[in-house]
Amino acid sequence: MADIGSYLLAEVMLWLMYAVAAVAVVVTIVSAVRPFVIAPKERRSGRGWVVAACVAVLLVLTYLLGSDQPLVINGTAFTDAFWLKVTDMLILSSIVLIVVATCFVLYGVSGLNRKLTSRHSQSVTRK
Repeated sequence: MADIGSYLLAEVMLWLMYAVAAVAVVVTIVSAVRPFVIAPKERRSGRGWVVAACVAVLLVLTYLLGSDQPLVINGTAFTDAFWLKVTDMLILSSIVLIVVATCFVLYGVSGLNRKLTSRHSQSVTRK
């Protein structure tokens, strides 16, 4: 009887994960489109498209770098090259994005941007 409880919990967790993944996809799409719809035409910048293009390039590069070597886990062989490469793509992309985000947080916390901006504004006002 103890096995049935763990099975039911696994089913609930799977559906919860599907719901969270669906919400994440919707939020990502809304967050990507919203600045282009709300911002006035004269204030729109191409920064959002650059970020989207960089993420797309990152996903393609990490897919190409991913391994398609078959794996044997707990006696089960996983040989589908596409899904093996997709798994590696997601892992590698996550690592790269975490490293990039950490670098930007450290840059923001360091105050280097404020120092550079204040030096630039002082040199402009002197001229």
